[in-house]
Amino acid sequence: MLNRRLIRIKVFQAVYAYLQDETPSLNKAKSYLENSISGIDHNFYTVLLFPLELTHFIRVNLDPKENKYLPTDADVTAYNNLSFEGLYERIVQNPVVAKHMARPKHPWQDNTSMLRTAYKAIRGAEKFEDFLSQTNPSAEDQQHAFLRIYDYLIHESEEFNQEMEEVEMLWEDEKRPIRKAINTFLKDVFQNPDAKPNRNNSEESDWEFAEELLEKSVRNNEEFETLIAGVAAKWDTDRIAKTDLVIMTMALTELIHFPYIPIKVSLNEYLELAKDYSTPQSSKFVNGILDKLVKQLKAEDRLVKKGRGMVG
Repeated sequence: MLNRRLIRIKVFQAVYAYLQDETPSLNKAKSYLENSISGIDHNFYTVLLFPLELTHFIRVNLDPKENKYLPTDADVTAYNNLSFEGLYERIVQNPVVAKHMARPKHPWQDNTSMLRTAYKAIRGAEKFEDFLSQTNPSAEDQQHAFLRIYDYLIHESEEFNQEMEEVEMLWEDEKRPIRKAINTFLKDVFQNPDAKPNRNNSEESDWEFAEELLEKSVRNNEEFETLIAGVAAKWDTDRIAKTDLVIMTMALTELIHFPYIPIKVSLNEYLELAKDYSTPQSSKFVNGILDKLVKQLKAEDRLVKKGRGMVG
């Protein structure tokens, strides 16, 4: 579920919090980072459960046959299809899903206004027209439609994204890996009702990368700020935005202490971080400083990269 860009963002937050703390502690920073990364699981289940709660809400509250007005055939067909008969039962009977539905971290079921809004939006969305008009859709059609609900919510629903931003301030960064993980998990559940969310083999090494990046950024912060001051002739480090300093010290940490990560990869990642999390001028400023530092470090033979294509 993790990717390296997301890890760098989480470490950036942890380093920034450490440097702003009046009583900084590396153990406290590691705990902050661990909680932040483990929070991705929380958000995974928060997103996973919404269409399931929506399906339950539709079944209980929106059966057109129970309304006073005479329902149209289209109303009945749409209701039947969005009830996901059979598919819903298969998913909620999965042991992992059942556990989280019994004790949800986020009470979607209490937000009836949002559930009703989501139902109306799906009913009116062009991408669902074919499915909603089908009579007795196949299991495969149900599966495709259910997965499309996640795509719609994550990529098109303003209300859903606003709610998730309240849950997680880094939602914009997390939503793509979470969407991918949900897609993989549900496809597994469609085949095997007892499937568990995938924990790929890289997750342990990802956590090791995060912890090492945090620790070395903190331990070398003073040295790297001095390096930055040496090439930022017109700038006192006190006048440089704190976010820019953290970004540049993390970049130096990665450039010097992570020999298997190519120079261009590290530079590109931290320039993107500057664009997203600092001032409008930061990317250009950070790029200029890092470019000077890379040249200096190469001249001092301090950039030792291993593997083909690592230096550049």
